[in-house]
Amino acid sequence: MQDIRLLDPDGYTVPGTVQINVPDANAEKVRDHLLNDVAPQHAKDWADFGYDARNYRVA
Repeated sequence: MQDIRLLDPDGYTVPGTVQINVPDANAEKVRDHLLNDVAPQHAKDWADFGYDARNYRVA
């Protein structure tokens, strides 16, 4: 089991992205979703502040 969260370019957890006790078999799917679906939308919402989806990471 893993705890997974999306971090913005400043290193802060993106609200609503904390996933607790993700089974190891699903971890890659969750990571892909956060980076490919959630990060671009969050970056778009914060584009005025220079956010870019390529600078997000999963921890």
